Amino acid sequence: MPTGQRHRIPTSRFSRRNRDRGSSVVEFVITMPGLLLAVLLTVQVGLCQHARHVALAAAQEGARAAREYNGTAEAGRRRAEDYLAGLAPSLLRPREVTAERTATVATVRVRGRVTSVLPWLAVSVAETSSGPVERFVPSP
Repeated sequence: MPTGQRHRIPTSRFSRRNRDRGSSVVEFVITMPGLLLAVLLTVQVGLCQHARHVALAAAQEGARAAREYNGTAEAGRRRAEDYLAGLAPSLLRPREVTAERTATVATVRVRGRVTSVLPWLAVSVAETSSGPVERFVPSP
């Protein structure tokens, strides 16, 4: 062998460099749906928590109206409906607001299905608020 010449090792038709060609596209196609699902689930959990807080706030607002001295259960229900319509009109669909008032306690319940970013996931929330009715009690 002459000096300065290297002996070449025969390489196969598919060298290591060519075998890895396109692997990043395959990795992207495999991992992207999982990553997208994780992001959408995170958004959905956030929407559910927000919906719970909105439903509770609406129930509390309705209970305040129903507890008033001359308040009624219907006034509490309307106030809760108005609160939901003003704060988050499309967050809970369909929704149901019920109110009841006895001589001593007023209660408002808000139920509904949370708007979903994932079509196969249906989450419902239900929150209740109640409190004593304001009334005149004569001194003994």
